[in-house]
Amino acid sequence: MTADEVQLPPKPANLPHPDYHTPRSVSPLESVRAAGLEYPDYTPFKLANLTLHPFTDRGHHADPSKSRLLSAATEIIHLTPDIGTELAGLQLASLTPAQKDDLALLVAERGVVFFRDQAMDVHEQIAFAAYFGELHIHQMAGIIPDLPWVHPIYKDHTAVNGRSHQIWHSDVSYELQPPGLTMLRMDTLPAAGPGGSVAGGDTIWASGYALYESLSPKLRAFLETLEAKHSGLEQAEKALKTNGCLRRDPIETIHPVVRTHPVTKWKTLYVNENFTKEIVGIEKKVGHALLDTLYRTIAEAYEYQVRWKWTPNAVAIWDNRVTFHTGIFDYCMSSYLVSGVLLTTEVPHLRHGLRVAPQAEKPYLDVESKTRKEDLESRNALKQ
Repeated sequence: MTADEVQLPPKPANLPHPDYHTPRSVSPLESVRAAGLEYPDYTPFKLANLTLHPFTDRGHHADPSKSRLLSAATEIIHLTPDIGTELAGLQLASLTPAQKDDLALLVAERGVVFFRDQAMDVHEQIAFAAYFGELHIHQMAGIIPDLPWVHPIYKDHTAVNGRSHQIWHSDVSYELQPPGLTMLRMDTLPAAGPGGSVAGGDTIWASGYALYESLSPKLRAFLETLEAKHSGLEQAEKALKTNGCLRRDPIETIHPVVRTHPVTKWKTLYVNENFTKEIVGIEKKVGHALLDTLYRTIAEAYEYQVRWKWTPNAVAIWDNRVTFHTGIFDYCMSSYLVSGVLLTTEVPHLRHGLRVAPQAEKPYLDVESKTRKEDLESRNALKQ
């Protein structure tokens, strides 16, 4: 794919460092620093506040069998019964529009889909993700100076308190239209284990579909009557206190506690510990107890989780509407038992990847929608 074939979205007019351009086929981790700029870049600039815009999920155009995508894979590996599939033998940058549509449906159904050894630079990653919707620019996170849609995932030896970020969440759920399909490619992995012999920094995803249908029918019926406040205010305050930047006015948004995926029509739990602050319309003590119960369910229902061990240039594509995720901080100061001797070492670590997130629809609950299990059971009944 040549530079002319990579179509990027229109860039905001007031980006900082207008003379900097990320070269093709070079990691911005290298090129931004070589230009003498901060990386990730937190140089302040202002964006207009987000407003509602039309969105149509590409999964609506998929073949229900997903055969155009799956037939091209050399191997299909379902990692757990409820969530997570790895496809081998495919290069994302070479997928056809029809295959991308099938991928949107597969991600919606399986929650997260993985690919290893992807020969894709950041420009191709942006162009790929933009096929699925308007790309989100984070309100405060560091960016690549000329590619503001990219959120660098970056931790180095200064990240001594990484466990404070080890919280189950769905990304920026406080937005009017939070991301749907979300794409992360990791290119640099931290050394961990005895002598730095293995890669640390795994990521875990949990299925919102499975978590929701595991609850009792009475609790589900109650949850479907509720809405919750999601807030970006704490994140904004943190940015301002740490000499970061704030690009838009921070917002709080009301979303249903249970939402419907527009393509699968399955119900999913939609609250998360990072950004959900309260249940609307009921006593705070009761609401907080309910939220705490749901957060514990998300964190402790291991049968609905998949843990992914990254390799260089692996890609995860997940549906941010129907999953929760958290990164594992296991690659700084560590103790290991080797030949009966307890060793404590601080191994070198750098964890770096690039995330791009198309925005999806405004969260909604369709009262006629079903849980995943109910839908599959009704389909099987029709076949009999």
